[in-house]
Amino acid sequence: MKVIVLKSELGKITSERSVEGNIGEVVKQVAAEALKEWNEIASDFTIMKDVQEVRIPLPLKPDVYESLKSFLSGKDKTAAIARIPVYIISYDNAWKEDNYQDNRVYVVSYYIDENLKNELVEYAKQATSEIKEDSGEGEAEEEEGE
Repeated sequence: MKVIVLKSELGKITSERSVEGNIGEVVKQVAAEALKEWNEIASDFTIMKDVQEVRIPLPLKPDVYESLKSFLSGKDKTAAIARIPVYIISYDNAWKEDNYQDNRVYVVSYYIDENLKNELVEYAKQATSEIKEDSGEGEAEEEEGE
C-alpha cells in the first residue's frame, strides 16, 4: 500500500513523497535517513507511534480493505472508521525551559486520500512550529488601557 513520508522543519514541510511498501519497513528506512542527519550531542532521537482516526467512504476497494482490515474499528452508513498509525521520527529537538520542542521530524503514515494527507501535513507542521509562551502581559496592558 502507498505510504506517505513528510519532512517538517521549523513549521514548514520541506519534503513530501509517497512510496509503495510495508509501513514498518518504510519507517525503518526513513529512520535510517534521519539518523544520518541527527546530531547526537545536541538532540534526542525518538520514534513515536500515534493513531489518527479516519473515515473512509464505503464501499472499500478490495486492496484498501486488505491493507486496512487490522485498523478498522467500526462503520456507519456511509464510511468505514479506521485508526491509522502515524509514526513521528524526531531527530532535532530540544528542551526550552519546561517545554519540549521538535525542530525537525519525519511523519510517516498510510496514504488513504488527499483529505488525510492534508491532515497529516498540518500535523507535521504543528509538530515543529515554535512553542509560543503566553506570558499574559499583553492582556493586562489592554485592560489597563481601556
